[in-house]
Amino acid sequence: MGDVGGSVMAELRDRVKGVFHCPVEIGEGFDELASAYDLQRGQYLATKLLDSIAVGKVEREERIVGIVDLDLYAPGLNFVFGEADVLHGVAIVSLSRLRQEYYGLTPEENLFLERATKEIVHEVGHTLGLEHCADSRCVMHFSNGLADTDWKGVNFCFNCCPEMEFLL
Repeated sequence: MGDVGGSVMAELRDRVKGVFHCPVEIGEGFDELASAYDLQRGQYLATKLLDSIAVGKVEREERIVGIVDLDLYAPGLNFVFGEADVLHGVAIVSLSRLRQEYYGLTPEENLFLERATKEIVHEVGHTLGLEHCADSRCVMHFSNGLADTDWKGVNFCFNCCPEMEFLL
């Protein structure tokens, strides 16, 4: 959704495919983002964007993840890296705050792609019914900031893996 480069999408597709070992397709996006924009905050309400993704039918074994290069928020939080709708099997992930340049630092493409992959896998985990995990190295650990995202791994921990296998 919005203006996300094709090469970034292709790399993220390949990385996510490597985690889940299943087909991952890049679908057509759309630019109807204005209704989710909060002028006071200068951010987009993640739930409104999720609702627009959830309009399409998702098969039981499929998940849809909207990727945006916009700053997202949820009520009560300053920002979110992503959000998931378990009922509809959809999620949204923001690339905005995962980029070094957002903080005035030199871009690091590989670090950015690692962060984005972790957040996508995390949100897909939520669509499969997984909760946040206490293991700080598990991809399902809550990221309160980039330090948490950088610390955790891209894979599910021992406790989350059996649940994943049951859900798939």
